[in-house]
Amino acid sequence: MADELLFYNYDLSRVIENHRTELLKELDAMADSRLLNTDLAELQSYAQQKYQLEMIELGEPSIDEGRTKMQVGRYGGFRSGYDDGGSVSVDAQRYTLEIPFTGDKDLFFCRGSTFNMNPPRGTVKGTVIATTMVERQPTAELVNATFDRFLKDLDQHLGWLRPSVVGWNDSIAAVVDSHVQARRARADQTGSVASGLKFALKQRNDRAATFAAPVAARKKIAPQLPQARPVAPPEPALSDAIYRDILDTLQQMAEVMERSPHAYADMDEETLRFQFLVPLNAKFEGEARGEAFNYGGKTDILITSQGRNIFIGECKIWKGEKALSEAIDQVLGYLSWRDIKAAIPLFNRNRSFSDVLAKIRPTMEKHPQCTSFDGKRGETEFAFTFARADDASRKLKLTLLAFDVPGHVEGGPSVRHL
Repeated sequence: MADELLFYNYDLSRVIENHRTELLKELDAMADSRLLNTDLAELQSYAQQKYQLEMIELGEPSIDEGRTKMQVGRYGGFRSGYDDGGSVSVDAQRYTLEIPFTGDKDLFFCRGSTFNMNPPRGTVKGTVIATTMVERQPTAELVNATFDRFLKDLDQHLGWLRPSVVGWNDSIAAVVDSHVQARRARADQTGSVASGLKFALKQRNDRAATFAAPVAARKKIAPQLPQARPVAPPEPALSDAIYRDILDTLQQMAEVMERSPHAYADMDEETLRFQFLVPLNAKFEGEARGEAFNYGGKTDILITSQGRNIFIGECKIWKGEKALSEAIDQVLGYLSWRDIKAAIPLFNRNRSFSDVLAKIRPTMEKHPQCTSFDGKRGETEFAFTFARADDASRKLKLTLLAFDVPGHVEGGPSVRHL
């Protein structure tokens, strides 16, 4: 078999783009109920196995030699005006350099973004690439030089392919994640996954308000699409409108405290927090009980649905940047699979309120899980978006409400301090 031109037939960038197209085509063909209920990590692993390009790695070369015949011109390979153009068969020596390899053999026929106009020639058979030379009077120096040049050319061309191959392989997981997130957002918007699922939160003044509940040379073994998880109801989430209403209620109650600071200066932790529960439960009622808001621990105010927290309120007293960062960690620890919404009513007692306000935004933005500052409302309300440490795609809306409610210098409240 004659050696053929290597690293020439196909453009590697087009090969990679075809792989991307086929991957997205397969994901597009999956129903939402199948795609969104398949473990993301398993789906990424499946795509990696099926669509990655396995970079070629060369093994140790060896030489096979033998006698053969070669055709030469009647006059030693040179034609003259007096010869008849014929040729004769003469004895010759054949040397074949054989190199085992692993990886996708088709890459031997792909041209990288960097290439030259004189690629090597060879023969690919199974898991061996070879090149053959035939000489009537070979020398060791000639054989070594020919094969060294072939090996050097192989290494150079494979080196030109490697960055594109590695880049594509590294991007597969992100391609899958991006597609799944886009499909999830579309499914949430249209309600195709979670149609009809709601967590009722009625306002006692009879105005309609509900919780929205979106969804949630070895043989290759053909990768199998992972099994979908059993379809379960998506985790509930609090609507933006109700979240805004809750923040307004907290703001109004805190303003009452600011106007009558002495009435609240001696309140202990539980009593202070109870001041927020009263107006909240006066305005909202839960789906299965009269009180939508409840105690969830030492300091938190919670709304829960289906055993999941969908709103968290953490009452804190300012005691420096470090303590505020620790409070954020505490709130983030409550984060469920679905994004939730939270608030930190932050009380300033006997400190410069202007200084406290100036430190809030930089402290919050300095937190490693803060992804954005979403703006202020007035001088004392700060909105942020945070992400889970183990899954950056899961977001938490966190609003800090700052209030100036002085306490007694001595014998003051036993509220847990920031």
